[in-house]
Amino acid sequence: MNIKEKRQHRIVDIIQHQRISRQDKLLEQLLSDGFSLTQATLSRDLKELKVGKIPDSQHGSIYFVSSNSNNNYELHGVTSIEFVRDMVLVKCLSGYAGSVAASIDHCEIKEIAGTIAGNDTILIILHEEYDFNDFRDALSNHFSGLEHLL
Repeated sequence: MNIKEKRQHRIVDIIQHQRISRQDKLLEQLLSDGFSLTQATLSRDLKELKVGKIPDSQHGSIYFVSSNSNNNYELHGVTSIEFVRDMVLVKCLSGYAGSVAASIDHCEIKEIAGTIAGNDTILIILHEEYDFNDFRDALSNHFSGLEHLL
């Protein structure tokens, strides 16, 4: 494993095991772990790793790593999920809808045609060949803690 791969592996490890809310804190952790890098290098690594941010009740938002595997990240701020015809209506705490929608979009869930977010509500439009059960299964594969809402 080369230096870049080791660094990126450590970035994923840190993000998966700590609630990191700011890039400078992540950079400090990597520097203290012995990695030599700049803020620009870290930014490129985060982009390559498809790192995003999700709402967090304690830190405002925290980093998460998206992939096609089952990550089971929590989707903070969601209060209800309702299926209406071929669409999904997601209710969130005030101010959370944009971040929650971005987190969902970041996962590139094939069942979703698109999302529209307001302040506390997200409208999710499904591709016509999928139904709510398909959506529920896909969402559960990416995010944990939603079972009571689905």
